[in-house]
Amino acid sequence: MSIWGKLLAGTFGFALGGPIGALLGVIAGHSVDKIRSQSGTYQDGIQSTQEVITVGVIILAAKLAKADGQVTADEVSAFKEKFQIPPNFQSDVGKIFNEAKKSSDDYHQYAQQLGMIFRNQTQVLEQIINLLFYIAEADGEISKPEIQFIEGCAKYFGLQRNQYESIQSLWLDKQVNPYKILGVEKEATNEEIRKKWIQLSKELHPDQLRAQGVPQELIIKSEDRLSEINQAYDKIKSLRKIN
Repeated sequence: MSIWGKLLAGTFGFALGGPIGALLGVIAGHSVDKIRSQSGTYQDGIQSTQEVITVGVIILAAKLAKADGQVTADEVSAFKEKFQIPPNFQSDVGKIFNEAKKSSDDYHQYAQQLGMIFRNQTQVLEQIINLLFYIAEADGEISKPEIQFIEGCAKYFGLQRNQYESIQSLWLDKQVNPYKILGVEKEATNEEIRKKWIQLSKELHPDQLRAQGVPQELIIKSEDRLSEINQAYDKIKSLRKIN
């Protein structure tokens, strides 16, 4: 069964539990007290990992769209574009989106659950942050409430400040700071910068992300970020006259 099919059937929600599983249970017409697990655990396997990421992004994207008080058609279109929802599942995914966007105040519990699940796979959490910025920018401007929302998600994910700022700088800095993009201090040595570039290049490599079960939609955005990281490293090498 496909990711969308499992979401429709409600089987994924019951395997996951926690606030994300509870929301899916409500959508599927089941009472929350029938959810077997509240621990936030999920079934093993790449497909299950993809499902966790996908439904987590659906929920956070909906709450992000609500963060500045209005859900624009551009934001909804950006979400649909990135996740390429099959026509026969758009109505059902829309139900999840609509249920989630009723309020943005409770987003932290969903972010915390994702942070717990992927605490040892921070590159997955970073790509979710990257995608949220993409959706926020869809209407032409990233508002202050949207920035606060995304920054809050990063905090509840358990990401370090420099991990968040590395992504934020790609979307908000009018004058790109290559050091911030790499997540290093300007005073870092050439070797420290090189090691950081190698680390990020490995973490964001499409094959590495696929092996961890990251959906193709997030992998596409990670390739954009990888390109920015390579450009930042090239700029630093040029500034420091490193061969």
